[in-house]
Amino acid sequence: MNTNAQIMGWMMDEYSKLKGQYEPGFITGKPICIGGSLGRTAATGRGVMVAAGEAIKAMGIKPEEATCAVQGFGNVGSWTAKLIHDLGVKIVALSDVYGAIMNEDGLDPYEVEKHVQATGSVVNFPGSKAISNADLLAMEVTVLAPCAMELQITKDNAADVKAKIIVEGANGPTTPEADEILDKKGILVVPDILANGGGVTVSYFEWVQCLYRYFWTEEEVIDKQTQLMIGAFKQVYDTAKKYEVNMRTAAYIVALNRLDEAMKFRGAYSEARIDYKLTVK
Repeated sequence: MNTNAQIMGWMMDEYSKLKGQYEPGFITGKPICIGGSLGRTAATGRGVMVAAGEAIKAMGIKPEEATCAVQGFGNVGSWTAKLIHDLGVKIVALSDVYGAIMNEDGLDPYEVEKHVQATGSVVNFPGSKAISNADLLAMEVTVLAPCAMELQITKDNAADVKAKIIVEGANGPTTPEADEILDKKGILVVPDILANGGGVTVSYFEWVQCLYRYFWTEEEVIDKQTQLMIGAFKQVYDTAKKYEVNMRTAAYIVALNRLDEAMKFRGAYSEARIDYKLTVK
């Protein structure tokens, strides 16, 4: 939060001074000219878009028939809105810390971005109607993408949510109590650990490129990220169906199974490993 590529560059430089040599792999999100990766800026938003697209497909909905509301218009929210818009989904509401706007006929997030650059906020975008953050979260849309702060969907407002799908672009936007309510309402929640994993995925790519001093094209980065995230979504979604649990629980199941398998193949002694029995209620 509240950092940028310049700050990443400063931290990399300080660490390099301590090590006595250039260490670009120490930190990610750097400017391109000092070892950053192409595609990193949009990576988290692109991951949210991929997750949203796969969720829409899983529910048998065509992108051109879908609508989306995005809470937050910082780096994650703005890229989420633009890339979901590029899928053909209608963006009907956007917000930032100053307020929220809507237009049932659709908002062009690229034009909203120009307005933000000129005025500092999405508020008063031409052709839009002002609404509250509570209104945005309660809109009857196909996809709701909370891409702002944590703890936005709680036990107090979860019952008001009318979206078919929630794709968590933010970290921890939904409380455990709200999760239970949303689950009972039949809302498909794509959890943050999956939906906003695009940023750390491309950070991993950046680290690999820095280690090898060999850098990929933006098209290569986008393709690698997209394929990884489609695969991750399918694995979590299939697990959710298999065990009849929500996507968040399914993500934990996938993670714990990977850990268990790795520990077995490494030959960990039973007394040295964490024994658990996976029970899905």
